Amino acid sequence: MDSKDLVLRKSGEGKGYYERCRAEAGVPELSRIFAMFSEDELRHADALRAQQSGARVELGHSTTLDGARYLLRNLSVGQTTLAKFNGDLSPYVCAMDFEAASVRLYGQLARDAEHHWERELFLKIAAEDEMHFTLLEHMRELLELSDGGDGAADAD
Repeated sequence: MDSKDLVLRKSGEGKGYYERCRAEAGVPELSRIFAMFSEDELRHADALRAQQSGARVELGHSTTLDGARYLLRNLSVGQTTLAKFNGDLSPYVCAMDFEAASVRLYGQLARDAEHHWERELFLKIAAEDEMHFTLLEHMRELLELSDGGDGAADAD
């Protein structure tokens, strides 16, 4: 499987993974952030499919950063809603690993791209995945600080 097929498959898997995380988050604000990640992964997969079929693709702007910032700011001010967190941080750690691997893979694709527009597409997806990683890191830290309401969040 070549790198382009791999990133397309990873985007599809990322969408499904984030949908599962959304359903299991237990905190409405975090569920919304996972839904945003899932939408971004779908946008990435759609752009990659179009690119593989020969279309020149320009990825639109993601609103995930602004939306997630707002939600995380609200959570850090009033942490009472975090009491519903189940204490399992492993989905956050797995998602961070997934995003880090994606950033590396898209970076390699950008370096190997034949056309400037392809390089820009891969770099933009890599930047969005890096943003996902950073947001996941903040989400995890917030949950660790809140202690999940039962002390379970300390286990990593």
